[in-house]
Amino acid sequence: MQDTRRKLLIVGAGGFGREVLGYVEDDNPLFDVKGFLDSRSDALDATPRSVGIVGDPLTYKPQPDEVFMAAVGDPQMRFKFTAALRDVHQVDFATVVHPSANVSRHAHLRHGCIIAPRVGISVDVHIGEFTCIQEYTVVGHDARIGNWCQLNSHCTIAGGARIGNFVTIHPNCVITSRAVIGDGAVVGPGSVVMGRIPPGITVLGNPARRFAFR
Repeated sequence: MQDTRRKLLIVGAGGFGREVLGYVEDDNPLFDVKGFLDSRSDALDATPRSVGIVGDPLTYKPQPDEVFMAAVGDPQMRFKFTAALRDVHQVDFATVVHPSANVSRHAHLRHGCIIAPRVGISVDVHIGEFTCIQEYTVVGHDARIGNWCQLNSHCTIAGGARIGNFVTIHPNCVITSRAVIGDGAVVGPGSVVMGRIPPGITVLGNPARRFAFR
């Protein structure tokens, strides 16, 4: 029988990319993994996998039967290393939802999202394109999450919270129902966000306050 699955390429061979390979290998009958795209040809030397690095995402020439996943942890780098594929070649970026994730049929996910194992997403949640949500994070009803975000593990996003574009939320954070997080903000690990966070700043603590490394 002819294999009709599309060839999958994972952009990024770092830790997140290797996790995504595991998600697909767990249970995804739609794709046959072809390999990784990474600008570092030696990225898998210390951690070899069943597939290798087949090219650089900035120069790779896609084939008609290929589909892509963006698995670079930092949102800005994710945007950079998918630019040629998105804007020049206009390839198809898949959304992957791990089978153990609990995603409401009334949730709305745009293309390019990655939803990890044991994530919970409630009703009428809207998640923008190329946003990634890691293990054990829960997103409450009616929350809004923008494009190109990274929500790391063990976070709670309360119902009605608003998260902008290019936001990074580190592990073990609580974003309350009245929180509004501006574009490009970073929420440090273990933080509790109760109010409005301006765009482009880093916050840390309980309650979360502006933070800068000295």
